[in-house]
Amino acid sequence: MANSGQNPETTEVVPPVTTKVTRGVSLVLGAVGVVLALIAVDVVLINGTQPAQARPVTQVVKISGAPTVQQTVDLTVSPGVKPGPDGKLHDAFSVTNFYVHVGQPVKLVINNTDTAEHSIAAPDAGVMIMVKPGMHTYTLLVRKAGRFQWLCMMPCDPYSMAHDGYMRGYITAS
Repeated sequence: MANSGQNPETTEVVPPVTTKVTRGVSLVLGAVGVVLALIAVDVVLINGTQPAQARPVTQVVKISGAPTVQQTVDLTVSPGVKPGPDGKLHDAFSVTNFYVHVGQPVKLVINNTDTAEHSIAAPDAGVMIMVKPGMHTYTLLVRKAGRFQWLCMMPCDPYSMAHDGYMRGYITAS
């Protein structure tokens, strides 16, 4: 057998280039997988495992030709709940001042804990919402800019009907 001048003891075995590339890709993919797993753990820890509907959610929904729903306001109407300067408890809405954008509806989720109907009436703003007992959803929509006083038109607590922050307040539309 003829020796071609190479010494087998000094021949270096070099892995093919594809092996190095494959290892590099595997390392990168493994690192990406670890990062994604850490992000998933963070999301679960931050948001918890509660379903989304367990927390109040405000959605922005665009429907062609219709105004955008920008906000949801949760409020309660309760008899004899808010103290007055006379030391007595009076009927009250939990939210009495509303800030809206002209022509854009605001969703009101109202829990009327009273057995009687109440209302949010602002004739100058074109608003008349009859609030039935129980939990119901209403839409507040003001079509012109301004600051409008609203009041409950249903006879209830005379003190509350005469004072802002009880059964009356303001709608500011811009």
